[in-house]
Amino acid sequence: MSVAYARDYLWLQESQPDLAEAYCLSYVRGLSRPEALRRFGADERALRSLPIVEAVEACLCAEEDLPLTVHALSLGEWTVIVEPTGCSCTRPQVYRKLSVGTELVCVRVVMGYRYEFRWVVDGVLRFFFDARLPDQRGGSDPDRLAADLLALGLTEPAEPGRADPGPALLALADRVTGVRLRPEHLSGPLLGAELDAPLPAAAR
Repeated sequence: MSVAYARDYLWLQESQPDLAEAYCLSYVRGLSRPEALRRFGADERALRSLPIVEAVEACLCAEEDLPLTVHALSLGEWTVIVEPTGCSCTRPQVYRKLSVGTELVCVRVVMGYRYEFRWVVDGVLRFFFDARLPDQRGGSDPDRLAADLLALGLTEPAEPGRADPGPALLALADRVTGVRLRPEHLSGPLLGAELDAPLPAAAR
C-alpha cells in the first residue's frame, strides 16, 4: 500500500460534507465489529444496519439533544468505529476499555475547533497530538510520529486560511494502521446502534 497523504482523504469533504464537519473515527486492531461495539458500550441486542447519512441528517434536524449513534466496519485486521456526532472514544475510560490487549488509533475532528489524534496501546496513551498546538505533543512516546507529522505538514498550527488538517490526520491514521479508508466504505449502511434508543421488546 502506498504511503498516505492528505490528498488521499479529500474525498470525505467532497462525498460526505456533513459528516466531515464533525466526526470521530477510531481504528481498533483485532476485534470483530460486535466486540468493538460492545466494548464501546453498545448493547449487542440493539445492533442493526444503520446508514451514516441518515444518522448525520437526524443530528442536523435535532432541535435539542443530538441522537447519538455508533457504527463499525471491518477492514483487514482492523475495525473502524465511526461516531458521526459523538466523541466517546476520546475519553480515557472508553479508549482504555477498547484497547485492552490491543491498540487503538483515534481521529477526532470538529471543523475549525478540534483536530485531535490519539494512539493507545493496551490502555496506555502512547501519543497525543492536537493540530492546533503541534508543539505540545503528549503521551508516553510523544516523538514517535515526528517524521510523519513533518511529511504531512502537521508541524504548523491549524489557523484560518491554512488547509484544513482533518485529511492529514486521517492520512496519519492510515500510516499507523495501514488501513486506507475509501468513499465506498462509508456510503452504505454499517453495523451500529442508537446509543440512547430503548431496546426492541424482543431483545429485552
